[in-house]
Amino acid sequence: MEDTQMDLIMGIGPSITLSPEVKKTLRVGTIKQIKEVGALYKDGLTRIKHAAVFQEGEELESTIDKWTEILNIIFIEGFAREEFEEYIPELLEEAVDRFLFYKSGS
Repeated sequence: MEDTQMDLIMGIGPSITLSPEVKKTLRVGTIKQIKEVGALYKDGLTRIKHAAVFQEGEELESTIDKWTEILNIIFIEGFAREEFEEYIPELLEEAVDRFLFYKSGS
C-alpha cells in the first residue's frame, strides 16, 4: 500500500504552510467532522479580514472563537486561540475550504 493511501486511511491530509515557520497537517475529515465544521461554516461565519476590520468586542471574540473551533478540528496538531493572530487570514480560510471541499486526485 502506498504512503498516500495509508495517510488517507489514517486521516492524515496534506501539510499546509501558515507562515514561513509554521506548517500544520490538515485532517482528512470523517463525515461527522465535516458536518460539524460545515454547521459552524454555514452559521454566519464572518471572513477573518472582515471581522478584524469591522467587528469589535464580543462580536469579534465570538467570530474568533468560531474560527478557532473550526481550525482546531481541521488540523491534526490542533489550533489554539493564541495562534489566531499569527497567521495570514487567506491561508486559514483556504485550509477550511480545502478540508470541506477538496477532492483527492483533482
